[in-house]
Amino acid sequence: MTRARFTQLGGFLALLGGTLWVVSFGVVQAIAPHFSGVLVGPVVFLIVGLVALRVRRATGGGVLGTIGFAVTLVGLVMLAYGSIGRLAVTGEILGLPYGPIGFTGLAPGALVAGAGATLTAISVIAANVMPRLSPIPLLVGAAGVAAAGGSALAHQLLEGSPADIFPLQVGPIAALWALFGLGWLWLGYLLWSEGTKTRPIR
Repeated sequence: MTRARFTQLGGFLALLGGTLWVVSFGVVQAIAPHFSGVLVGPVVFLIVGLVALRVRRATGGGVLGTIGFAVTLVGLVMLAYGSIGRLAVTGEILGLPYGPIGFTGLAPGALVAGAGATLTAISVIAANVMPRLSPIPLLVGAAGVAAAGGSALAHQLLEGSPADIFPLQVGPIAALWALFGLGWLWLGYLLWSEGTKTRPIR
């Protein structure tokens, strides 16, 4: 498969993943907060879309793009795992055991993926090989995803609460969570519609 063809395919899957992200958000938020496993499919599609962005060199070749790609990739994998599993950390420091420290659900992955996607969006803007303002929805939405994950994780660590991200309180964070999916939908559409063109689109 050529780079252009993979980019087009990855763009379509990112478009699909962004759409399903918004749909799954509605399902989990309004119908069944415990049914977070529906996020696995959208997240897998977003991972392919992220790789397509990298192959397209839309994130640039610098340190920021590389870090953003790596952190986003790790965060999305954590998000997919967290939607169906639970992470517990145990260990020993200077002979003193600790743990298990449990990280429940989507919170850790959302924090990491949101932070990474913020860096990725900034790197796309800096690379300037896609329409200049196209990463803005992803940038703003990613900040909301990171904030939702960070808030839930803080409650888990400080209060021992098993509560996860959903249901989100109706308000800015909920809107930004949905905007994250719309940001991927838009970037995916741009990659897909670019087709086999090799020159940058501006």
